[in-house]
Amino acid sequence: MHKYLILPVTFLIAACGGSDDEIASGTFDDGEGNQGSYSVTGDDGNSETVIQSDGGEVRIASGDKAVKDLPMGIKIYPGATIQTSMSGVGDGKSGAMVVLKTGDSVDEVMSFYRKQLKSKGIEVETEIKSGDMQMIGGDGADGEGVSVSATTSPDGGVTATIIAGGNG
Repeated sequence: MHKYLILPVTFLIAACGGSDDEIASGTFDDGEGNQGSYSVTGDDGNSETVIQSDGGEVRIASGDKAVKDLPMGIKIYPGATIQTSMSGVGDGKSGAMVVLKTGDSVDEVMSFYRKQLKSKGIEVETEIKSGDMQMIGGDGADGEGVSVSATTSPDGGVTATIIAGGNG
């Protein structure tokens, strides 16, 4: 239960602006006897929030502090701008989510990620197309999973969300 309470607070803290120094830090008790700590560093465009507890670690970042690569060696779309990212480890699992924006088409983005999945031995098992949105997903032999969605942005270009995770 405590996991679900931490994330909304984290997003609120991460939205705070400031300098590249520490914006906020502290400890918390989830009401179930579990304790952890958090820290927020950065400024308006480049921030990172780190939450650590006995269950693992979660990082939420934007700008220069965002994750550059996803688990399993999955690459960020060439020339894309990372909007935000989140990564975490815990209970022997790791995962990341990246939201990016590019001026290329949805078809180009999806073609790139189809090739990425294939090169990692991940077969596309799920495919959804609805209007300007496409989504693919699949699982690897070692329990890894990847999901990619891309949609045309109202202000032009394409926004894509890549979620990848597995053991490790």
